Amino acid sequence: LAAFLISCSAFASDIPRFHTESLAPISEIVDQAVKDGRIPGAVVLIGQGDRILLRKAYGWRSLEPDKTLMTEDVIFDTASLTKVIATTTAVMQLVEQNKLSLDAPAATYWPEFKNNGKGRITVRQLLTHYSGLRVEPKLKPHIKSYAAVLKAIVSERPLHPPGLVYQYSDLNFIILGEVVRRASGLTLDRYCPRRIFTPLGMKDTFFNPPASLANRIAP
Repeated sequence: LAAFLISCSAFASDIPRFHTESLAPISEIVDQAVKDGRIPGAVVLIGQGDRILLRKAYGWRSLEPDKTLMTEDVIFDTASLTKVIATTTAVMQLVEQNKLSLDAPAATYWPEFKNNGKGRITVRQLLTHYSGLRVEPKLKPHIKSYAAVLKAIVSERPLHPPGLVYQYSDLNFIILGEVVRRASGLTLDRYCPRRIFTPLGMKDTFFNPPASLANRIAP
């Protein structure tokens, strides 16, 4: 992410300047989506360089048990964008620091992971969803602890040989989170605030946000 921002800034002066009036149709589109019930609400933010061109809240932050208006400072769950914003960025930082290699087997960093035919799955294949693993780990309902989840992952068998079949997988990124922990000495929820969110000024980005922010979080 940092490299992307730096490379973009290098030629930002060559990018044509937006005229804010050309963004007017965006509000009409989002308003209509709210009216049609396709989304409860949204916050749209468009910037160029150091200018904010459009920042506006639309519709509702929540519909039940009470309708609450959307505001510009609402905090949203990034859900699977966590894979991109947090985990992938952490992995690539560790690659830059020579603490990880993309083409090394994940078992290089987590030896137990190689059990049951997973020894050849590389870090790159986990990142690109070519590991051959299922979408989610098979967890029994009573499994709650992180250690138990890791044990379940170790027992997993690939559905396909690595590198042959693309299958989007949450399991891949749970594994990568553990690889980050072993390579850096920090769990993902400690690594990311220290190495990614705080340096970038992302003051409203968290794992496990504090209860004091509940009135700003979209359910």
